[in-house]
Amino acid sequence: MRRRALLSSTAALSLAALSGCLGDAREVASGDIHGEHGYANLHPADEQYVHGTFPDDSNVRGWVFPEPPADQADVFTDRALQGEFSNDLLWADGNSFVLLFEFRIPRDEAAFYNATGFVEWTGWNRCEIPIRRSGTTYEDEGANSADADELVCTAIHKFTVERGGEPTRATLAVRDRETGEAVGSYSVGEWTNQRSQPSS
Repeated sequence: MRRRALLSSTAALSLAALSGCLGDAREVASGDIHGEHGYANLHPADEQYVHGTFPDDSNVRGWVFPEPPADQADVFTDRALQGEFSNDLLWADGNSFVLLFEFRIPRDEAAFYNATGFVEWTGWNRCEIPIRRSGTTYEDEGANSADADELVCTAIHKFTVERGGEPTRATLAVRDRETGEAVGSYSVGEWTNQRSQPSS
């Protein structure tokens, strides 16, 4: 039993070391990842912006777009396309990629979630993106907002890879803006054009 535990630990350490080496190699090949611009929108949960559903075991979902989808309507609802999100997935062009993610939260825990800080390669196709949680008070005069007990923060951000070769997976490392406390870490993958596909 002890030998099996030691072998398991050794394998885990080797995998971690390999991931780190792949991240270093990818940084040499592709260069740094730079955040360009983006924004977040806080809205009632029943005013859906992105097709599909949240995973049963998580209030977070997200996707990496190394290139624009064939049709943005496969991703965004009509509500989103008629508002701020009309052409933003087209940012994924050339050496750029787009991160789209959502956090579902109770109204009394209202917050904006935005990508900020240094993005790091952590594998050949994976990077870690710092996300800042900024608490706020949700006061909106929309027709459905007064009675909304649950909110969703939908955020979209563009990143550019210095020498190309965009990641297809990302880890969202969330910290609170005020305290600097780590809130959580979430893994997201490439958009698959399956509307109910959860983040993995």
